[in-house]
Amino acid sequence: MDRRKRTHTTEKNLNELKMTSNRKITYEIVRPIEDHARVIMDWRNDPVTLAMSYHDQPKVWNAFWEEFRFEYFSIPELPSLFVICEGKRIGLLRFKPVESLTSLERKSCEISINIASEYRAKGLGTLALTEVCDWLMQQGIDDVYAEVKENNTASHKLFTAAGYQELEKQTRTVNDTGKTFAISVYIKKLAAEKTTQDQVFIIAEAGSNWRMGSTRRDHAMAKSLIDVAIEAGVDAVKFQTYRPETIYVHNAGQSNYLAEAGIQEDISSIFSDLAMPYDMIHELADYCKKGGVEFMSTPFSENDFNAVDPYVRRHKIASYEISHIRLIELVAKSGKPAIFSTGAADEEDISWAVRTFFQNGGRDLTLLQCTAKYPAEPESMNLDVVRWIQSHYHVNAGLSDHSRHPIIGPVSAVALGASVIEKHFTLSNKLPGPDHFFAILPHELKEMVEAIRLAERMRGSGVKIVQEPENELRLFARRGVQALHAIKAGDLLSEGKNLAILRPGNQELGVHPKFLVEIEGKKATCDIKAGSGIKHGDWSK
Repeated sequence: MDRRKRTHTTEKNLNELKMTSNRKITYEIVRPIEDHARVIMDWRNDPVTLAMSYHDQPKVWNAFWEEFRFEYFSIPELPSLFVICEGKRIGLLRFKPVESLTSLERKSCEISINIASEYRAKGLGTLALTEVCDWLMQQGIDDVYAEVKENNTASHKLFTAAGYQELEKQTRTVNDTGKTFAISVYIKKLAAEKTTQDQVFIIAEAGSNWRMGSTRRDHAMAKSLIDVAIEAGVDAVKFQTYRPETIYVHNAGQSNYLAEAGIQEDISSIFSDLAMPYDMIHELADYCKKGGVEFMSTPFSENDFNAVDPYVRRHKIASYEISHIRLIELVAKSGKPAIFSTGAADEEDISWAVRTFFQNGGRDLTLLQCTAKYPAEPESMNLDVVRWIQSHYHVNAGLSDHSRHPIIGPVSAVALGASVIEKHFTLSNKLPGPDHFFAILPHELKEMVEAIRLAERMRGSGVKIVQEPENELRLFARRGVQALHAIKAGDLLSEGKNLAILRPGNQELGVHPKFLVEIEGKKATCDIKAGSGIKHGDWSK
């Protein structure tokens, strides 16, 4: 989703919050304009605010205008918000994404609040922190964190009153100044813990590819497909359970896409031939259990559901069944996790199905982006919908992949946050039947699983931090302000004469080069060894 679309969604959610709120607090998105910047700078320069901040020096316009334009608008889905009371701006809320302290699966942000001095101690800050939670949930946030300096008694009371829980006491060192502060970390959980598996759940879709024309050969092929899936390392093997009379009308005719693949029969005849006998379900479920892989089968009617339900841990609803209210009701009331494919469905279709599922007691839902074409052309995959599903419905998202390539679609979806991947597979693309010609082969299935497992390890948390493997070279090769030669206390510090922007190697890293302007022409307050980094406190103020 591009920045313009994300911003539109953000404003839409904020407008919805205004319409549903019965309180006197509303919000306004901060804009990159001088009027907004000057209001915020005045609040930031309030003496009480400065005393409670990590940076206690007053802001000056030119520097703050640059900071405002480049730091306040970097995250379109979490813009800064003015707090509005009785038509007046009374405060500011700022957000930044952070890594969750409890689970990489949870999307988290840090919040900070600044209430104008004349509106403090009136309960408005507590109200602002409480009311904004609905909007943050719409933005997909699961947990909100806050950092409060130890001596900031008012903020400790404010966050506690707003329902935040204190997690732990820490120290925070500010890079710009080198100062270290004692702080408390607070958290407010907006969403319940998600029921997600430890890794991407991979479903090998056998579909109708078990059908070989006789009972003996059907059973042998089904078991061979299960063996291939187990060898590849998937989490589940999925079949389909249906009866032709409960899918299409009796005179539905031929499918064009199957006709193009050389299958000229009426669709009802095809489904009649490929319908799995109910008594085969128990046998395949047992075979999967012995092989250590989960058995799944998609039902297409109430009778199909009843036949499948005793043997599955979760239910899958196919794309064209997303309007089947009776099937959704049964799946929801089963209490088992559910997976819905969304091929050929629009937002209205999906929203109705999601509401119906949860209104009937459903608890754990995953929606799969799916292009209902066999095979699906690369241009039709629309993989960014994976992220849209997560932010729009706040459920797990995945991909039911009908493209022919075994790796690109699944790995791309995992990079976008998919927690479930489904892919058709076969023993040979030359076998007769509607699902063989576009399915991937055994070696490709194994390659796909390996690629997904590697991709999920690479995905990380989504929050940019310095990784542990980076620390050694970061200290060795990151540039700082370093002494060109030995410096005596009282010497004037000057770039190019006795200090420069250099990598420290095994010497101590100096301050960030942005402090050169402040350092230039100042006197050294202590002796500094050649090559050593210039630290905060090494120059006169």
